[in-house]
Amino acid sequence: MGQESLVNEQIDAGEDFAREFSDYVPVDVAFWINSPADSEGWFLYLASSGINDDNFDLAYGEVLRRVGNNRKQWLDAFQVKLLNGADPLATEVIEIRNRYPLKIATQYNGSSIAGIAIDGAYIYPPITAPSSAT
Repeated sequence: MGQESLVNEQIDAGEDFAREFSDYVPVDVAFWINSPADSEGWFLYLASSGINDDNFDLAYGEVLRRVGNNRKQWLDAFQVKLLNGADPLATEVIEIRNRYPLKIATQYNGSSIAGIAIDGAYIYPPITAPSSAT
């Protein structure tokens, strides 16, 4: 990866995946971060209070299953990082999102989040599970 900018297709794929994943476990916040400490480029973070030490491996298995089943061109399962909703990174991103409430993914140009140096971030509005037809 290692790319400088996140393209619209990746932003859309991340939001679609976060909505789909919220069917498995509610997503408190979803966002992309590009950190200079990580030479691999952009990562999609999904934070949920439903993810903890007891089910962390199962949740990653669900990421692999869902990304693999849909063969998402603009999202690789290894770009997805899961966090507990109480993680300091997740709570600070929620604060930023709530400070600037928009209905689309929003670029954040700060230099750090929760003490992590960043080259950029995109923060999604609150994620809701897709409605299932009954």
